[in-house]
Amino acid sequence: MKKVRFLLLTLFCFLLVSCYEVTEDININADGSGTYVTNMDMGQLLELMQSFAGEEDLAKEGLDRPIDTTILMSSVLDSAKDITPEQKAAMKDGKLAFKMNIKDKLFKLNTSFPYKNLNNLQLLMSTGKGGAGLTDVFKNMFGGGKDEAKSKPLDAPVDPGMGDFSDIFDVTVKDGLISKKVNAAKFKALTSRPEMEQLKQLNSSGMEVLYTTTIHLPRPVKKAENPLIKLSDDKKTVTMRYNMLQMLDTPEKFSYSIEY
Repeated sequence: MKKVRFLLLTLFCFLLVSCYEVTEDININADGSGTYVTNMDMGQLLELMQSFAGEEDLAKEGLDRPIDTTILMSSVLDSAKDITPEQKAAMKDGKLAFKMNIKDKLFKLNTSFPYKNLNNLQLLMSTGKGGAGLTDVFKNMFGGGKDEAKSKPLDAPVDPGMGDFSDIFDVTVKDGLISKKVNAAKFKALTSRPEMEQLKQLNSSGMEVLYTTTIHLPRPVKKAENPLIKLSDDKKTVTMRYNMLQMLDTPEKFSYSIEY
């Protein structure tokens, strides 16, 4: 059923920003190389999918079968239109691991990007963890395409995507410094979009989208500017944990600067 496929794709896109639990893990080696990994646990989303579509419709679409797949980002980046050639080059060696089992309430989406230098890390952090390519992945997996796009109802939620939240920050990464600062113009443009009102309502209702950032540094931290930051005993590991939805009201609260 095309309606079911479109509904699921819309839910995936819209709820990528409200997937309940996200962890971001950044490893920086002494030579500037490292890994950039995100893990998203969206198990609670399956209950919402079932309430919208029903088990019978999900079964007709084959979504009652377990999914366990790994996708190379290089295979989907050609169709991603919202990122630069430089960002594509930084993302091309990345992988996306997707697991879904409705019966077990399992729904996990993990991305992993190796990088060779700090400039590539800056590009990855500015691109929203490969979010620009995720919509294309889901379209391929769940049958979305031009026909579904033409039949999109006027009141359907527009995809705000996790990458859009990353885009409100100007990211600087160089040897001895990592910083994220709010770009006022980008934040205004994001929050002026009609669909953001729906996310603000989720925030006012008390819903939490827990987001944890962990950065492993090659040297101890000299200075960290953000009260949310917690340091390990050796000061080489930085951790921040917050409710991502609050970013819509107080984005500056989640800016940071770390010198090491």
